[in-house]
Amino acid sequence: MASQELEQQLLQLSPNDKLYIIQLLAQSLTTHNNNTHPDQPSKLSEFFHQSPLAELTEELDLSRCW
Repeated sequence: MASQELEQQLLQLSPNDKLYIIQLLAQSLTTHNNNTHPDQPSKLSEFFHQSPLAELTEELDLSRCW
């Protein structure tokens, strides 16, 4: 399947289906996953907490200014 075909099919999915695919792909990128295919992907927030970038939050003030 050509990448343009896949892109068009993905863009036509419902928001819930897109979110599921994003979570699945994000989980497949983590080393914790070891390239297995779980029945249900973890929460997207868990992915970000496991990210190496999560360590930067200790050094940065991420609170929003009003």
